[in-house]
Amino acid sequence: MDEKPAFWRVIERAVAEGGARAEFDVVLEHMAGVDAARAKVAGKFERIRRGLGEPWIVPATAADLRDALGRGLEVRRGPRFAGTDAMLADWLEVEGFEPAGPDAAHEGLGELDDIFNEVADEGRVGLDLLESLSRLMELSQALLDESLAGLDDASREQLFEGTAAFHEAWYRNHFPEGELTPEQSTAVENEKALLARTSANRPLLLGVAGVLLRLAEPAMLDSLRARLAKVRGPVEGEEPDTLAVVGEGPGRVVLTGKKGTEHRADAALAIDLGGDDTWIGAAVASSEGALARVVLDLAGRDTYLDAGGGGGYGGPAFAVGGAALLVDRRGDDRYLGKRLANGASVLGFAALLDLAGDDRYEAEDFSEGEATGGIALLVDLEGDDAYQAWAFAQGSGIGSGFAALVDGSGDDTYLADLHWPDAYGDSGPDVYHGASQGYSTGIRSTVAGGFAALVDLGDGRDRYQAGSFSLGGGYYFGFGLKYDGGGDDETFGSRYGGGFGVHQAIGVLWDAGGDDAYTFRSVAHTGMAWDEGVGYLLEDGGDDTFQVGELGCGGAAQTGIAILIDRGGRDMHHSGKSSEGGTGSSEYHDKPALGVLLDFGGKKDTYSAEGRADGTLRVTPGVEVFLDSRAKTIERLAAGKKLE
Repeated sequence: MDEKPAFWRVIERAVAEGGARAEFDVVLEHMAGVDAARAKVAGKFERIRRGLGEPWIVPATAADLRDALGRGLEVRRGPRFAGTDAMLADWLEVEGFEPAGPDAAHEGLGELDDIFNEVADEGRVGLDLLESLSRLMELSQALLDESLAGLDDASREQLFEGTAAFHEAWYRNHFPEGELTPEQSTAVENEKALLARTSANRPLLLGVAGVLLRLAEPAMLDSLRARLAKVRGPVEGEEPDTLAVVGEGPGRVVLTGKKGTEHRADAALAIDLGGDDTWIGAAVASSEGALARVVLDLAGRDTYLDAGGGGGYGGPAFAVGGAALLVDRRGDDRYLGKRLANGASVLGFAALLDLAGDDRYEAEDFSEGEATGGIALLVDLEGDDAYQAWAFAQGSGIGSGFAALVDGSGDDTYLADLHWPDAYGDSGPDVYHGASQGYSTGIRSTVAGGFAALVDLGDGRDRYQAGSFSLGGGYYFGFGLKYDGGGDDETFGSRYGGGFGVHQAIGVLWDAGGDDAYTFRSVAHTGMAWDEGVGYLLEDGGDDTFQVGELGCGGAAQTGIAILIDRGGRDMHHSGKSSEGGTGSSEYHDKPALGVLLDFGGKKDTYSAEGRADGTLRVTPGVEVFLDSRAKTIERLAAGKKLE
């Protein structure tokens, strides 16, 4: 068996020295059986199942997820998105996945790779290049259609006709005193049945997505621009500035020029060479006849609207069952969607990739890296960006899918708050529902959650604000991560936020450094757990302040495990009861919980909870563990003879 990490060995020594080892073992033994007790729940992932039973592995899993999402962003030359398909297949445990290539067992994936090699051939230019791209899109449509062949008529109808009804019902279901109509209740039940089959189409879906993502590489985009530069229009009967149209239906490819016009993106593939454009419904793959949709905008300050031109539903970058890819090469852009926008997917693959510029993203809900049983990515490589939404956004998922918002650098702001009502109705003034910024949820008691992440890899001065159930959290076999790469940041949250696991789920909030301020209203946040959940808040250093409510800063209840680890700095904690390495009620399972706060580095810290102070070890059978150590590192403390 691998040695447990240093922080966990410190916790084990602390409970032993504090006389609480028996109670500690009761918690771990109970958590080890959580997965088996719900064996019939569909779609549970091994990493999440293990994390509940072996909670010491959760930080390593969070690091793996961060690294998997950030690997391509650090590349300056060479492919940035290569291997994304394999990475997703790994995290989603997709059986039968194989990347498109000459050795692919599926003949169609081999042919798709051959066609892409034609597209990549530098000697193929102009209309010949567009013809190859047309064939690429046509075959992508055929393969995606094949990927859905296993759906029966009822499932297919729910997928393509029931999406709007489900998301409206899910919204209404979060009103504290609201009741669903019979039709809305049926929509939810139908979607639950569909989400229980989320893995059926993934091998081919990811195979196709992996090829389409090759179009997003900066070198490929620059090559396409150069090889299409001599195509001359206009084309009669088409939108202004249309230089060429090749193919029909699923193979329709449209090339537009540099004048800056309005585009209704009704082609399988649209390429714009430049100019300040307005796009309506860019990269929307939402019907059986339009399963593959790609938009490549190569330059300009562009505006992207939903499929209704600012008053509609779906898009930009929205997929139902199929694959949608929107790539913007450069420029300061605006992405203005409503519901299911800016990288949103329902049992499909949707990616919005912005490679440069100071950008603004606005949407209502189920947007900005949101997956309902599917895969959704919003990746912004650089710039000072602003993300704004209502709820279920910015790395948020329903069901066993994968959703992520990844930002590379800059001073960024993230807002997912102020619109959806407080689902409890009693969380206090100015508290709203958020379900965003690294939040994954299942649907009790039949559908498991998946993976969701907000990963900001830069060290800028960032501001995060989200309603309840946000900022790195999981609900019902979900895993949520909110990671920030450093800088002096501000984080505002409320009930269930900031590294929380609720009802058999896992959440992590991780900040890599800087002087950070955490302000959370209501209760239950900042490294907390409830009902067999696991929650972590990891602070890698800096002078941090925590202004939070009850059950925070390493607070656990109902046989959950909550851990806050701060690796240095002069920190200030002001919290309510059952916090700062504290525990609350336990009547659900009639067993204790585990609440832990570990602080290292030896600098002067302040705490509001009784019995917490610099240089203090406090352990109770609750099980509560508080340790403020003079040791410079956790590793040094774990290797030493005394816990001090």
